[in-house]
Amino acid sequence: MENATNGDRRRVQRRDARIEVAWNVACEKTVEIEQELQKPLADVYERVHADPSDQGKRFAATLRDLSVNGAFLEAEPLPLLSRVVMVIDVPSFRQVEAVGWVLWRRTAPCTITRPSGAPITLGAGFGVVFEWISLEARLEIARRVALLA
Repeated sequence: MENATNGDRRRVQRRDARIEVAWNVACEKTVEIEQELQKPLADVYERVHADPSDQGKRFAATLRDLSVNGAFLEAEPLPLLSRVVMVIDVPSFRQVEAVGWVLWRRTAPCTITRPSGAPITLGAGFGVVFEWISLEARLEIARRVALLA
């Protein structure tokens, strides 16, 4: 089923409803914003820290898979727990800014078989969970996913 609507290719079933796309993304690797905490809180506070390597590195990616909660970007794989600022060119909408954390990555391309039996080659890249994306953008993503349901 290769339906095409506003640049979307088709819907893929997983935990969160998602769509396969091929949208351009401008990315910048960043770190979390440091917080000043009062001493009693600082003494008992722990948090995940973003991978600090290549902070400020800018690169282009192709968004391949999108849900309201995250995305897969085809690009050079980033280290796990990298924090990424993204500007996504969403066709027939607008540029969408988002911040995400890398929770998984594919270190090299690989070929798998779809349930239909057709082979598909998956590119190298990384999956992010959105830390921040506007409500308006989440609603647009949800609308597009629902169109392809």
